[in-house]
Amino acid sequence: MAVHEPPRVSDFMTPCPVTVEIGMLLVDALDRMYADNIRHLPVVDGSGKLVGMLSTRDIAAVAAMRSLDPNKATVETAMATVPFTCADHTPLLPVVERMEARRLGSVVVTNESKPVGIFTTTDALRALRGQLIGEPGAPPLLPPEIGEGEGSHKPHAHARTHTPGVTPRAGMLQWLLMTGL
Repeated sequence: MAVHEPPRVSDFMTPCPVTVEIGMLLVDALDRMYADNIRHLPVVDGSGKLVGMLSTRDIAAVAAMRSLDPNKATVETAMATVPFTCADHTPLLPVVERMEARRLGSVVVTNESKPVGIFTTTDALRALRGQLIGEPGAPPLLPPEIGEGEGSHKPHAHARTHTPGVTPRAGMLQWLLMTGL
Protein backbone atom coordinates (compact mmCIF):
# COMPACT_ATOMS: atom_id res chain seq x y z
CA MET A 1 0.00 0.00 0.00
CA ALA A 2 1.47 3.35 -1.06
CA VAL A 3 1.74 6.10 1.50
CA HIS A 4 0.10 9.34 0.37
CA GLU A 5 2.66 12.15 0.26
CA PRO A 6 1.35 15.49 1.47
CA PRO A 7 1.55 18.29 -1.11
CA ARG A 8 4.80 20.26 -1.04
CA VAL A 9 5.38 23.93 -1.75
CA SER A 10 7.22 22.91 -4.94
CA ASP A 11 3.97 21.38 -6.24
CA PHE A 12 2.31 24.80 -6.43
CA MET A 13 5.03 27.48 -6.33
CA THR A 14 5.92 29.73 -9.22
CA PRO A 15 9.49 28.71 -10.13
CA CYS A 16 12.24 31.17 -11.05
CA PRO A 17 10.64 34.26 -9.48
CA VAL A 18 11.27 37.73 -10.82
CA THR A 19 13.70 39.44 -8.45
CA VAL A 20 15.23 42.87 -7.95
CA GLU A 21 18.71 43.66 -6.76
CA ILE A 22 19.56 45.76 -3.75
CA GLY A 23 20.11 49.39 -4.74
CA MET A 24 17.37 49.43 -7.39
CA LEU A 25 15.09 52.47 -7.29
CA LEU A 26 11.58 51.90 -5.94
CA VAL A 27 10.02 53.27 -9.11
CA ASP A 28 12.03 50.80 -11.21
CA ALA A 29 10.91 47.92 -8.98
CA LEU A 30 7.34 49.14 -9.36
CA ASP A 31 7.79 49.23 -13.14
CA ARG A 32 8.92 45.59 -13.01
CA MET A 33 5.88 44.64 -10.93
CA TYR A 34 3.55 46.45 -13.30
CA ALA A 35 5.15 44.94 -16.41
CA ASP A 36 5.05 41.40 -15.02
CA ASN A 37 1.64 41.76 -13.30
CA ILE A 38 3.03 40.74 -9.89
CA ARG A 39 2.81 42.15 -6.37
CA HIS A 40 5.84 40.60 -4.66
CA LEU A 41 9.54 40.83 -5.52
CA PRO A 42 12.30 39.01 -3.69
CA VAL A 43 15.26 41.36 -3.21
CA VAL A 44 18.69 39.84 -3.75
CA ASP A 45 22.27 40.99 -3.29
CA GLY A 46 24.96 40.93 -5.98
CA SER A 47 25.52 37.19 -5.48
CA GLY A 48 21.81 36.36 -5.83
CA LYS A 49 21.20 35.71 -2.12
CA LEU A 50 17.86 36.76 -0.67
CA VAL A 51 18.08 39.89 1.51
CA GLY A 52 14.44 41.02 1.58
CA MET A 53 10.97 41.06 0.09
CA LEU A 54 9.26 44.01 -1.56
CA SER A 55 5.52 44.22 -2.14
CA THR A 56 3.21 46.78 -3.69
CA ARG A 57 1.91 47.50 -0.19
CA ASP A 58 5.44 48.22 1.00
CA ILE A 59 5.91 50.69 -1.83
CA ALA A 60 2.54 52.34 -1.20
CA ALA A 61 3.37 52.74 2.50
CA VAL A 62 6.69 54.48 1.87
CA ALA A 63 5.33 56.47 -1.08
CA ALA A 64 2.65 57.85 1.26
CA MET A 65 5.40 59.40 3.37
CA ARG A 66 5.66 62.88 1.88
CA SER A 67 9.34 63.21 2.75
CA LEU A 68 10.27 60.22 0.58
CA ASP A 69 10.82 60.53 -3.16
CA PRO A 70 10.19 57.12 -4.81
CA ASN A 71 12.23 58.34 -7.79
CA LYS A 72 15.30 58.50 -5.53
CA ALA A 73 14.61 55.93 -2.80
CA THR A 74 15.92 52.38 -3.23
CA VAL A 75 14.19 49.08 -2.53
CA GLU A 76 15.95 48.84 0.84
CA THR A 77 13.77 51.74 2.03
CA ALA A 78 10.60 49.69 1.75
CA MET A 79 11.52 46.00 1.75
CA ALA A 80 10.86 43.57 4.58
CA THR A 81 14.30 42.48 5.76
CA VAL A 82 13.16 39.15 7.21
CA PRO A 83 10.84 37.60 4.63
CA PHE A 84 9.06 34.31 5.20
CA THR A 85 11.11 31.58 3.48
CA CYS A 86 10.99 27.83 3.14
CA ALA A 87 12.61 25.03 1.15
CA ASP A 88 10.88 23.55 -1.90
CA HIS A 89 10.31 20.22 -0.13
CA THR A 90 8.43 21.88 2.76
CA PRO A 91 4.90 20.47 3.23
CA LEU A 92 2.33 22.95 1.96
CA LEU A 93 -0.04 22.83 4.96
CA PRO A 94 2.25 24.52 7.54
CA VAL A 95 3.20 27.14 4.94
CA VAL A 96 -0.40 28.14 4.21
CA GLU A 97 -1.25 28.03 7.91
CA ARG A 98 1.53 30.51 8.66
CA MET A 99 0.56 32.70 5.71
CA GLU A 100 -3.05 32.73 6.92
CA ALA A 101 -2.23 33.35 10.58
CA ARG A 102 0.21 36.18 9.83
CA ARG A 103 -1.75 37.57 6.85
CA LEU A 104 1.24 37.10 4.54
CA GLY A 105 0.88 37.41 0.79
CA SER A 106 3.87 35.29 -0.14
CA VAL A 107 6.69 32.98 0.86
CA VAL A 108 10.03 32.89 -0.92
CA VAL A 109 11.21 29.37 -1.69
CA THR A 110 14.98 29.21 -1.32
CA ASN A 111 17.88 26.88 -1.91
CA GLU A 112 21.17 27.86 -0.28
CA SER A 113 19.71 31.32 0.49
CA LYS A 114 18.87 31.97 -3.18
CA PRO A 115 15.26 32.32 -4.41
CA VAL A 116 14.20 29.36 -6.55
CA GLY A 117 10.46 29.98 -6.35
CA ILE A 118 7.69 32.00 -4.79
CA PHE A 119 4.38 30.84 -3.39
CA THR A 120 1.75 33.58 -3.25
CA THR A 121 -1.93 33.84 -2.46
CA THR A 122 -2.52 33.54 -6.22
CA ASP A 123 -0.70 30.19 -6.18
CA ALA A 124 -2.82 29.16 -3.18
CA LEU A 125 -5.98 30.04 -5.09
CA ARG A 126 -4.74 27.97 -8.05
CA ALA A 127 -4.19 25.03 -5.67
CA LEU A 128 -7.69 25.49 -4.26
CA ARG A 129 -9.19 25.73 -7.76
CA GLY A 130 -7.36 22.54 -8.72
CA GLN A 131 -8.81 20.73 -5.72
CA LEU A 132 -12.30 22.00 -6.49
CA ILE A 133 -12.20 20.83 -10.12
CA GLY A 134 -10.41 17.60 -9.30
CA GLU A 135 -7.14 18.55 -11.01
CA PRO A 136 -4.60 19.26 -8.24
CA GLY A 137 -1.91 20.25 -10.76
CA ALA A 138 -4.14 22.62 -12.75
CA PRO A 139 -2.17 25.13 -14.82
CA PRO A 140 -2.37 28.83 -13.97
CA LEU A 141 -5.18 30.82 -15.54
CA LEU A 142 -4.17 33.66 -17.81
CA PRO A 143 -5.50 37.10 -16.90
CA PRO A 144 -8.70 37.85 -18.82
CA GLU A 145 -8.66 40.26 -21.71
CA ILE A 146 -9.54 43.80 -20.78
CA GLY A 147 -13.28 44.30 -20.90
CA GLU A 148 -14.03 40.58 -21.13
CA GLY A 149 -16.22 40.81 -18.06
CA GLU A 150 -18.29 43.75 -19.28
CA GLY A 151 -21.91 42.62 -19.34
CA SER A 152 -20.98 39.03 -18.51
CA HIS A 153 -20.64 36.94 -15.41
CA LYS A 154 -16.94 36.38 -15.98
CA PRO A 155 -14.44 38.22 -13.78
CA HIS A 156 -12.67 41.00 -15.61
CA ALA A 157 -9.53 43.06 -15.45
CA HIS A 158 -9.81 46.80 -15.18
CA ALA A 159 -8.41 48.64 -18.16
CA ARG A 160 -5.24 50.56 -17.48
CA THR A 161 -5.88 53.98 -18.82
CA HIS A 162 -3.18 56.38 -19.84
CA THR A 163 -3.47 60.04 -18.97
CA PRO A 164 -1.62 62.31 -21.42
CA GLY A 165 1.51 63.71 -19.80
CA VAL A 166 1.55 61.05 -17.07
CA THR A 167 4.11 58.27 -17.35
CA PRO A 168 3.05 54.68 -16.54
CA ARG A 169 5.41 54.89 -13.54
CA ALA A 170 3.77 58.02 -12.13
CA GLY A 171 0.34 56.61 -12.90
CA MET A 172 1.12 53.43 -10.99
CA LEU A 173 2.42 55.39 -7.99
CA GLN A 174 -0.73 57.49 -8.02
CA TRP A 175 -2.87 54.35 -8.26
CA LEU A 176 -1.04 52.76 -5.33
CA LEU A 177 -1.55 55.85 -3.19
CA MET A 178 -5.24 56.04 -4.05
CA THR A 179 -6.00 52.36 -3.46
CA GLY A 180 -3.92 52.02 -0.31
CA LEU A 181 -2.49 48.67 -1.37
